[in-house]
Amino acid sequence: MRKRTAVIAAVAALAVGGGVAYAAWTSTGSGSGSVGSTTSVNSTISPVNGAGGLYPGATVDFQVTISNPNDYPVAVSSISAGSSALTEGGCAAGTVTSPAVSNAGTIAAKGTGTYTLKATMNADAANNCKSQTFTLPLTAELVSAA
Repeated sequence: MRKRTAVIAAVAALAVGGGVAYAAWTSTGSGSGSVGSTTSVNSTISPVNGAGGLYPGATVDFQVTISNPNDYPVAVSSISAGSSALTEGGCAAGTVTSPAVSNAGTIAAKGTGTYTLKATMNADAANNCKSQTFTLPLTAELVSAA
């Protein structure tokens, strides 16, 4: 009889222990997390090399590099048209122009992109435009491409 009582006690203890595990309390939590956005850093446009060979009515290719100092990739949605300023040699402003470019490509985060643009000298450029260097101010519009 003692064995039977011990077996019954063991089964009862197992049933009670199993019941405690089943009756464990649960809870949930709530709250919030916090993140912040970065700020954009402006890019720079730099000439790669000075193209030569301009003469009245001629068009030449020239290259510029656009930097992306941001931590995310950007798409170059446009590069503005450019128009030369009055040169030291007296060549009139607007003698050399470049057309706008759209959808020029993507630049990786912290990367650079090189772009080939066109420059055209007016067909009626004056003699004092010979042997001049023309600077074409340009702007680029970049948008997040992440």
